[in-house]
Amino acid sequence: MKNIFKVYGLLFLGTVAACSRNMAPLVSSMHTEGLHHKWKITALKGYDQPLSQAGLDLRNVSHSFAIAGCDTLNFTPRFGDDNRIALDDLVSYPVAAGSPCPNDALNAVLKDNLAAASHFELDGEQLELRSREGDRLLKAVIDPGDEKGSIRRRWRITKMINVASDSFAMQHPFIDFTNLSASGAFVGCNRLGFATKVVPPFSISISHISGTYKYCRDAAGFESILTKALPLAAKYQVIGNRLKLLDKENLLLLEAVADTSPATDLQGSGWNPLRREWMLKKLDGIDGELVIQSRASINLADHKQTGGMAGCNRIMFTAQTGEGSSIRFSAIAATKKFCAEFMKVEARYLTLLPQIRSYELSGHFIKFKDAAGKVLAEGVASDWD
Repeated sequence: MKNIFKVYGLLFLGTVAACSRNMAPLVSSMHTEGLHHKWKITALKGYDQPLSQAGLDLRNVSHSFAIAGCDTLNFTPRFGDDNRIALDDLVSYPVAAGSPCPNDALNAVLKDNLAAASHFELDGEQLELRSREGDRLLKAVIDPGDEKGSIRRRWRITKMINVASDSFAMQHPFIDFTNLSASGAFVGCNRLGFATKVVPPFSISISHISGTYKYCRDAAGFESILTKALPLAAKYQVIGNRLKLLDKENLLLLEAVADTSPATDLQGSGWNPLRREWMLKKLDGIDGELVIQSRASINLADHKQTGGMAGCNRIMFTAQTGEGSSIRFSAIAATKKFCAEFMKVEARYLTLLPQIRSYELSGHFIKFKDAAGKVLAEGVASDWD
């Protein structure tokens, strides 16, 4: 009889293990995963003009924003049961105080509708926001630029099993699944390479791990943990701009956020000439001497803390690069000091920054251009004597 119970016990454990392997990673009880995309707004209550410049970006909960023409609307999304939603702390960041914007009406209507949102409805790749009374405030479809839950991106590692040290983030760790057959990772010392096999919606396996052979005392422990954790990965979960790797029992091995920095090597694995502080010497429409005196700058040295000086106030923004030399600046915000001498420089800086679409590097010099190739700003690296 005891042997029979042992057999049934083993069968039960085997069944549980098999189920765990086939069980999807845990999801939110509020089922908000489908919200975390980049959305193109197709209809807006109270606005009957074309919506070619209207969008909603919910990929990163801690940095959600909407685009309304030439303005950026930052907000904090909060979710509840039964598809409830509130978009709090709505702040509009115009291109520049007092500067003309052809879409002022769009900005006002979108801001009012977002503030009134109480519920959301998802139907495949379509989103609707509704008011407390049930009125449809906004309709959107997934933007063509959305990654749609793809793991094939470079990710900045923010958390790893058995690692609690603050020094881990200082290594600029990343994992790169852009090319599954030649994936890579870096946690501070050697560049690791491996093969990745993905079976949607959530299965993953990592094998053939190899690397260079440097010894780095400070990062050796992190590297040892990563090389042991990667072969254990059995599941992945991508929600918006966040990635989790889990083992077959749903134990979290690694957590990361999408890295929107340039596609060239990250810090620690190579030098990227774009990642510098650029002191502006020319701004389209402004006297060059005044620009230089204002010490206006665009600082891309740290891709996690991009910003600069606009002549008077400190500027914060998100810089995103794409293929080739493309670059865009969004989520622009500024402090509120008044400096009469350089306010003209600052107004022009804030007008031009969101229009930039590409850059051109020449040694220690840079040019920022609009979509038509017109040079809007020129700068020189601050670390160049």
